[in-house]
Amino acid sequence: MKQNNQQRATANKIKKWIQATSDVEKARFALPITRLTSIKSLCVDEVAAEKFALYIAQRVKLQMNQATCPEHFISEEWEQQKQLVNEAITLMQSYLENPTYESRQSLRNLFKEIDGLQGEDYRNFRWTTVRFVRSGDLLKLEYALRCFVEPDFPYWAYKLAAEYVARYTLHSGSGIVGESIPLLLEVAEFWCQYYFNQSLSEKFYDEGLPCVLPNQ
Repeated sequence: MKQNNQQRATANKIKKWIQATSDVEKARFALPITRLTSIKSLCVDEVAAEKFALYIAQRVKLQMNQATCPEHFISEEWEQQKQLVNEAITLMQSYLENPTYESRQSLRNLFKEIDGLQGEDYRNFRWTTVRFVRSGDLLKLEYALRCFVEPDFPYWAYKLAAEYVARYTLHSGSGIVGESIPLLLEVAEFWCQYYFNQSLSEKFYDEGLPCVLPNQ
C-alpha cells in the first residue's frame, strides 16, 4: 500500500509538469520555475540525482552540437566548451559504472576547471549579489557535476532542471514560458522512465493531458 501511495505521489508530480505545458499557453506571464521544486523529493538517493544530471548533460551536448558558435565566443572557445561537455559525460558514465574515490575526484577537478572558465563577474542587483557567467551551457554542466560531488544533491538536481527549463521573453518575463515546453517535457520524460519504466505517452495515455513528446 505504501509503495502504491508513493507511486501515485510521483505520478501526480509528473502530471503537474505536463499540465504546466498547457497552463503556460494560457498564462499572461511566465510560470514560476519553482514548479520544479518537487524534483528534490524524487532524488531519493544520489544515484537518482546523478542519472538525471547525466541525462541533462547529454541533452546539453545535443543542443550544442546542433547550434552554431555564439557571437560572444571565438570558435576555439566554443570547441573547448563542447570538449568539456564530452569529458564530463564520459566521467559521469564511468562514475555511475564504478563509483570510486578517484573517479569522484576527477569529477571534482573538472568542476573546478569549468568554474574557473566562467570568470568572477559578481554584481549587486536588487539587494543581492548576482554572478554573471560567460556560458549558460557550462553553468548547466557545473550544476550537473555538483550532483555528483556535493552532499546536497537534491538541491543541485533542482537547480539543474531550473536552469535547463527556464527561459526569458520580453512579453512573459523569466520562468516557464512557451519555449520551455519541450525542455520541461524532457525533464518529465526522464522521471517517468526512471520510476515507471514507461514513456510519458504510455504512462499518461488515458489522462487526456497535453502531452507533446520531447525529441528523442
